[in-house]
Amino acid sequence: MRNPIKREEGVAAVELALVLPILFLILFGVLEFGRVWSQYQLYQGAAREGARCAAVASSSNCVVQTRINQASQPFTASPTASQQIIDSAGVPLSGGTRANGCLVTDKGKDIRVSWPQQLNVDIPFWSNVTITTTIKAVFRCE
Repeated sequence: MRNPIKREEGVAAVELALVLPILFLILFGVLEFGRVWSQYQLYQGAAREGARCAAVASSSNCVVQTRINQASQPFTASPTASQQIIDSAGVPLSGGTRANGCLVTDKGKDIRVSWPQQLNVDIPFWSNVTITTTIKAVFRCE
């Protein structure tokens, strides 16, 4: 009679060889998702900084685009944001595009700061994978 232990030699190595690539793929996916999510959150924070600056721009010397560029500084690509005065339904008002935020006559209206942003995803064996999303923030004019 054969010893069952001898017949199972190397089974653990085969199982490891089958499971390890899947575990590395999951680990890589989690790390890459975290990196892209961090980049997205940084741009969302920059949009909020710009929208807040735009909402109170009538009483301060804030340049919205400069504030956005400062807030997104760790990344080299500085976004070019558009600013619009919108109604409660989110529809831009005619003549509502502003260079540096709300005017005194815009009190109570919302200002939206937004721009399209490409987020780069690093996937081995695939080059230039990007996700394009719209970064936006809305604040009420003060």
